[in-house]
Amino acid sequence: MGSSAVTRIVVALCLCLAAASVSGLLLGEYHGEPLLVSTVNQACGDGETSGCEDVARSSWSSFAGLPVAAYGLVFYLSLSLLLALSLFAPADLRDPVAGVVVLLLALGLLVDLGLLGVQAFVIHALCWFCILTYLLGAAAAVVLFPALRSARAAATAASTRAEGRLAAAGWVLGTLALAGFVLAADTTLAARAAHRQATLLGAPAPADEPPAPAASPAPSAPSPGAPAPAASPAAPAGPQDAKYWQDRAQKLQATLDDPRKLDAYFAEKAQREFDAAAPVAIELDGTPDKGPATAPVVVAEYSDFMCPYCRNLGLALSQFVPQAGGRVAVYFKNFPLDKACNERLPGSTHPGACYLALGAICARYQGKFEAYHDRVFQTELRNPQPADVARVAGEAGLNAAAIEGCLDDPKTKSDLAAEIAEGNRLGVSATPTLYVNGKKLPRINDFVAVVDKEARKKGFPPLAQ
Repeated sequence: MGSSAVTRIVVALCLCLAAASVSGLLLGEYHGEPLLVSTVNQACGDGETSGCEDVARSSWSSFAGLPVAAYGLVFYLSLSLLLALSLFAPADLRDPVAGVVVLLLALGLLVDLGLLGVQAFVIHALCWFCILTYLLGAAAAVVLFPALRSARAAATAASTRAEGRLAAAGWVLGTLALAGFVLAADTTLAARAAHRQATLLGAPAPADEPPAPAASPAPSAPSPGAPAPAASPAAPAGPQDAKYWQDRAQKLQATLDDPRKLDAYFAEKAQREFDAAAPVAIELDGTPDKGPATAPVVVAEYSDFMCPYCRNLGLALSQFVPQAGGRVAVYFKNFPLDKACNERLPGSTHPGACYLALGAICARYQGKFEAYHDRVFQTELRNPQPADVARVAGEAGLNAAAIEGCLDDPKTKSDLAAEIAEGNRLGVSATPTLYVNGKKLPRINDFVAVVDKEARKKGFPPLAQ
């Protein structure tokens, strides 16, 4: 019995540690850690967006101010600690402790079923990494299930035997320490996210960019009677070719290993993509904007009021435009990721976003779009309804009594439908999406550099570094 109990505990311990690792990965993705976001999206979706990202962006991804992933990380680390302590307990205590873990895992699985239901029926997106933690927890419960009959004995042992009381105290204190560690990690990740927010739009382009290398002149035809030019010696084959490719491979590896070089590579690639793109026509009449009408750089921002990344971008743009020296004007376009009004979507990432978009159009009618825009992005909303929109609008200083009727007005719905149709025509599939002078911006963090370059073409001096 002793060896089989140890084997079950070790296997369950490995499963719980694996679930904790995945929870940690999801915690980093929630806070927008670039490497972890890229890793999750590559494994969970198409490399750009995914069900995992849709879930992380939703208002259901946090509870009481903490990410759901943080709770999962504490839970699985706590169970791992309890299982590890049981390995050092007397043999007759191992099964009772394992039985307690089974009960806790069963409780966790009930919560997991609720979260899975939210993903499937509310968010309409599945986070496969989240589901992986559910499966790992279920597997651990199955492995430890034979110990369930001893669960009752654990409570007796904890109160009557010194070893039981010591294990229980160690587990409680260890869990509190783990919770503190996770809270500190969450705070650190939030601080890193705040720093990225401050630099979200990137930096200006270098003031003195090196000129592009001149093209080699085409060889001119030889004059009549002139001696034929000597043929260039052919490049030797064999080892020199191998050395050339070896040098290229080393340079590529050096770029991949250096985050700054890698970011510079992607920035150059994005700039080439932007320069080669053909501008598209975007209707701006009547669209809410910030910045001077004479600005040389015109930006169309397709946004969703329930999208956390849109909130971050909106804040960054509000700070940048007044400091841009008249270089840029930003026009706000509604593109709610809610199938209720955006029928071409496969599902609703943000249920209720249509009502908020309609509210934005009503706010525009009242001449108070900016106040509404800022207030909505400052408010935590979950599947908002017309009454919620009216409440938030009232808090922003709008005529709340007129809002609910405006939300149902055919003209309001027609104006929103036109914005959504335009976004679909352009191929907008995620928010936020930016168009700069009619060209889609490949990367948000190249925004300042692109605006700077576009403004320089119109005679503006370089932005200060």
